[in-house]
Amino acid sequence: MKVNRWLSGAAVAVIGLAAATPALAAAGDECVKILGYEWSGEKQSMDPADMHSGDDAYHTFAVYNRLVDIDDNFNVLPELATEWSVSPDGLTWTFKLRSGVKFHSGKDFSSADVVYTFKRLLDEKTGSGARAVLEFLDPDGITAPDAQTVVFTTKQPVVQLPVLISNKFTNIVPDGAKADDLRLKGDGTGPFMQEQFTPNAPVRILRKNPNYWDTGKPKAECLRITVAQEAVAAVTAMKAGQVDLMLNVDPAVIASVKDDPNVQLLETGASNSMTVSMWVDTPPFDNVKVREALKLVVDRQAMVDTVLLGFGQPGADNPVPVSNPASFTKEAPKQDIEKAKQLLAEAGHNDGLKFDLYTAEGVPGMVRMAQVFAEMAKPAGFDINVVVTPAESYWDDVWLKKPIVTSAWSMRPPGEGLAVAYTQNAKWKETRWERPDYDALLQKANTTVDEAERNKLFQQVGQLLASEGGLILPMFVHQVLALRKGCEGYEPRAQNFNLNFENLSCK
Repeated sequence: MKVNRWLSGAAVAVIGLAAATPALAAAGDECVKILGYEWSGEKQSMDPADMHSGDDAYHTFAVYNRLVDIDDNFNVLPELATEWSVSPDGLTWTFKLRSGVKFHSGKDFSSADVVYTFKRLLDEKTGSGARAVLEFLDPDGITAPDAQTVVFTTKQPVVQLPVLISNKFTNIVPDGAKADDLRLKGDGTGPFMQEQFTPNAPVRILRKNPNYWDTGKPKAECLRITVAQEAVAAVTAMKAGQVDLMLNVDPAVIASVKDDPNVQLLETGASNSMTVSMWVDTPPFDNVKVREALKLVVDRQAMVDTVLLGFGQPGADNPVPVSNPASFTKEAPKQDIEKAKQLLAEAGHNDGLKFDLYTAEGVPGMVRMAQVFAEMAKPAGFDINVVVTPAESYWDDVWLKKPIVTSAWSMRPPGEGLAVAYTQNAKWKETRWERPDYDALLQKANTTVDEAERNKLFQQVGQLLASEGGLILPMFVHQVLALRKGCEGYEPRAQNFNLNFENLSCK
């Protein structure tokens, strides 16, 4: 079996299912019905630069294409670029573009669109989360020598440039497109065209692009996208045939569908990470001994078994799985209650430490993770009050606004995963970790040509974050999806935002 990922972003209860008003339930009833689990609400956007959660990926990756795609092993695949090469000095990457491609508006796709897209992402005024992971790019070094060629010239060699430019924000928009227009009206080159989309509305409908450059695709005439965050209601809709593809099955309800002959379950390898994140500049978490003690209380395999019912693997407090060559350790840390007690006492908390931990069911299992973490921490002297907040407002009102929270992040290559929330220019600094030495070391890793030496540098970066940072990353999720009998062609990926509906079809 194989599966996909999650992304940190938003929430809502059950919407858009048959329990909705008859008019909404009937909208797009002839389409392939996709059920998501994250929700951006009023912040929903068709602008790839402005993605707030996995919810935005549901439509963005159907409407747009990127320059290149990547698979679960971070191998680079052609998309709008058909071939690419690098100069002997490693400073210049040249991409040859696919010909005959048109945007949904009818505009011809050319190199000018690629140049505009990347310069827009690097512009601070755009406010995109892409800036933190594209710091190696020089806006003046992105050029178009002709209509079918794009050149990226960097100041230092970036051997993984094709991988790093394939993040969730880098879908190509038309040259000159404005944020105000793109938010409500997507104009991509992708397999589906926007038909019905209003921010915060329960139903989105995307229609087949009749002029798609990949002949014979997409297989489906249209997609109907809704969201449900209540696990039982979601799986009930799946079993009732009201859903064709469920993008995440909460481990707590997998047992209720695994033997259903009308449902096929798909599972990924290490996908999104689930985290407890604390502000390193705010007491009591500004004390590195408190942070280390909190990391030591976690029995990671027990958490995987309890929270994810085994559908996951232990993590080592940084975004790189221990199986990756770039990981600083090949084994997740072991629980050590006595050492945690000692560190807590050395930090001045001889009588223990009490605090609130904020969470919500923003992604399946987050509340259970917080509760299990609190129980594991008790023997070390921590009194953690788990505050469960409404899922629909968590990402707007709690996340990034409270000193210790639960979160979740999609799987990313090391150079991106170690940057997205932890560099000084990161848009979502959920731990308030700002270390120039960390940024410099990561930049050196991303610009080191030799693979073995690059992995050593990534290991140093990951170890620094794990030992001193405010991130507790106890586990990576093996995401489970559900596909209705009669549907075929969907292969989920470890990067949960990288959704590909081109081959999906249902009878």
